[in-house]
Amino acid sequence: MKEPTGSRAGNRQRLPEDALKVCASCQRVRGSRRTGWEPITHGQHVVGWTCPECPRHDEPIRREVRGERVRFVAVVRDVNRRQVKARRDSLAEARGWVAERRAEVEAGREVERGSGETVAQLCDRWLVSRADVRAVTVESYRYALAPALRHIGDRKAATVTAADVQRLVAWLSASGGKSSKAHPVGRPLGPRAVRLALIGLAQAFDLADLPVNPVRHKSVRRPRKVERVGADLEHWQPDAVIRFRDHADTDPLAAAWRLTLCGLTRADVLGLRWSDVDLDAGTVTVRRGRVAVLGGRESVTDEPKSPQRRRTVPVEVIHPGTVALLRALRARQAQSRLIAGAAWHDSGLVVVDELGRGPRPEVYSDRFRRLCRAAGVPVIRLHSVRHSLAFWLHSLGVTPADAAALLGHTVEVHLSTYLPESGNAGVARAAAALGQVTARAVAE
Repeated sequence: MKEPTGSRAGNRQRLPEDALKVCASCQRVRGSRRTGWEPITHGQHVVGWTCPECPRHDEPIRREVRGERVRFVAVVRDVNRRQVKARRDSLAEARGWVAERRAEVEAGREVERGSGETVAQLCDRWLVSRADVRAVTVESYRYALAPALRHIGDRKAATVTAADVQRLVAWLSASGGKSSKAHPVGRPLGPRAVRLALIGLAQAFDLADLPVNPVRHKSVRRPRKVERVGADLEHWQPDAVIRFRDHADTDPLAAAWRLTLCGLTRADVLGLRWSDVDLDAGTVTVRRGRVAVLGGRESVTDEPKSPQRRRTVPVEVIHPGTVALLRALRARQAQSRLIAGAAWHDSGLVVVDELGRGPRPEVYSDRFRRLCRAAGVPVIRLHSVRHSLAFWLHSLGVTPADAAALLGHTVEVHLSTYLPESGNAGVARAAAALGQVTARAVAE
């Protein structure tokens, strides 16, 4: 294959066979266009072209595609002949970086690896760049990173090594949490919290202009991921569900507890508006969720976690009498609005306090635990009510697909969470088939 020659061969990417017809970098079809296109020469001959959106073949920049994201990787050598690399979101930024670094080299200065920003600044830049996810997800990342930033946030990102990351893991596991009487230095963080912090740090360091991401280094040992699935999941038996319902019907938020017992998550219930409730049809439609962020100090309302969470649930069919409780709740809210007057917050939410404001999510969970004790049922996590319904549905012979639809899961997630051994039937059939063949071979 033809290759251009010269004192600076730039990114040195091999030319495609049809480099005269398409851009040698992105394979964009050239046709008969030449304006803005840069020729690639070999001696006196043009052997290819690059389009205006791609680096020239003699530039130390290459186009990098990951999924739908396009970035430009620039490489220069410092005064010690070491390669220094940077990734930029635009070709102009990459060219500017190359020009600045070459000026440093010509002046005899050693090129500083990385941008000189601290770990905290790097993480802030990464969080701002995550326009591809929900706002609540960004806040979750911010909260997960907070313990790690307390420890290494002031460090220059370029100075962090894999050994530093391993020491961070040990510190988080020993005393990375908030202090208390039992843990005056800081309580230990669980494996999940440590892993979430490392996930955020790893993605943030991907943005840094470093030859190696220290968080992703193979020497870094992460806490073992422990997940409960299947029968190990905390859940109620059906009789406990009914006992809780009967007692919760006496609570001022009885209608909300009915929604919880219909499989709605805490975010579903607290984000539900009266406009999402059809009292005549006896249904509620999940269109958004309200979740806690910043350790529960604030809440954010956003789109549902996944497309499957958007669903219409026939709550009156599941628990007859739910519509009557919803009507009673709305009537009490109307009275509260008259009493509050101008102080009333017209949030439109189904679950509000005496001034029309949505309660903090953890307040709803605390109230749930108090009701569990009063009802004489095991005190479980609020989210475990959904586990209880899943196992109850399976015992009634409901297909995993139908149970997943009610709970807002994909079938794959539902099976892996509640029926992790569902493939055993296939294992048994395969084993039986092999057994028949091997038995005949022994008989012969």
